[in-house]
Amino acid sequence: MKILHIIPSLSPLRGGPSQAILEMVQAQRQQGIDAAIATTNDHGDTTFLAPYGQLIESGSIPELVGPSVPIWVFPRVLSQVAALREFAIAPSFAAWLWRHINNYDLVHIHAIFNYPTTLGMAIAKAKGIPYIVRPIGSLCHWSLGQGQAKKRLYLQILGRRLLRGSAALHFTTLQERQEALQAGFDGVSFILPHGVQVPEPIADASRQLRQRLQIANDAPIVLFLSRLHPKKGLEHLIDAVATLAEEKFTLVIAGSGDINYAAELAQRIEQAGLGPQVRQIGFVSGDWKTCLLQGADLFVLPSYSENLGIALLEAMAAGLPVITTPEVAIAPLIDQHQTGLVTVAPALAPAIQHYLHHPATARQHGEQGRALVEAEFSWPTQAARLRQQYAQLIQPTTQTSPATNLSPSLR
Repeated sequence: MKILHIIPSLSPLRGGPSQAILEMVQAQRQQGIDAAIATTNDHGDTTFLAPYGQLIESGSIPELVGPSVPIWVFPRVLSQVAALREFAIAPSFAAWLWRHINNYDLVHIHAIFNYPTTLGMAIAKAKGIPYIVRPIGSLCHWSLGQGQAKKRLYLQILGRRLLRGSAALHFTTLQERQEALQAGFDGVSFILPHGVQVPEPIADASRQLRQRLQIANDAPIVLFLSRLHPKKGLEHLIDAVATLAEEKFTLVIAGSGDINYAAELAQRIEQAGLGPQVRQIGFVSGDWKTCLLQGADLFVLPSYSENLGIALLEAMAAGLPVITTPEVAIAPLIDQHQTGLVTVAPALAPAIQHYLHHPATARQHGEQGRALVEAEFSWPTQAARLRQQYAQLIQPTTQTSPATNLSPSLR
């Protein structure tokens, strides 16, 4: 079985999906699937250098973070116009894909509203190759409301036709599928979340983290680790911290992203007089990221919209209790398995206070979160489930239709 994954960017600056697809392909290859990725050299506002149009290992590119898997890289057009940069136009990709797409049994598209994945859908449709589209939240209410006029035009001219031509839409949660259905995307679909790598425990992660960031041993660490983007709702977390001046804890903000948004956050922190209580440490990866997750005491992601919430799964895998908002798709799972608290943004402060005052409960919820991830979100399990979906779509029968084998707790 040969599978081609297409995604506009593998840059860690683009958030969880770029990391997840590397782990997905690694897990698939370990199960005997001949999987590779086609992408651009996008790296946020810049690009990275790579041998273009050749099959290489992602581990050979310093800017990419995660397991090393086979990738094809094509140069993105450099532009001073943000919209064109985001669309990730890569002209040489078209000719390559037209020549090589027939070498694959199925194409797995990750994201929409960009050049590489639009091209992937169009050429797969023209060549009669089955393709799956994973919208990565692009068909959710919040996302469709951003840049609404451009997205409506894209969908009207081309997007809806290409999405209808897919063998299936791949959603990561029931909520994501329901929002897509409400928006009129009612084709064949299946639900299958990402897997998560459960790291080996670092015995002295708490000591290492506090020593590196110069945080007192008796000050609990509240961690935000995600892209700095308006949809993440970080301003609500900062406002919540500002109301907890009498509590002893440190907020660590890890991540990079939109420059203007980051500047607004820094100003908000300064105006609230939170300088001593907040550490802004920028983008993190590898062992340092693992140390952050295992050394912190509590994880908060007050997002306006998440089709899954990979950062929350990573935090639970590290044994952290989590606080998030109802708009995050795995919020019902967090409630059901008591791995954290789900609350509206204005009530973040009492949720944080609850865990600060009840450390035993925090530990218990963290342990339950790690157990949940190990049982239901391991990559070997998810890769096997995805392989079953591929087999149904490559050789469809009249008796079966795409459906996941998820346990009832994840439906």
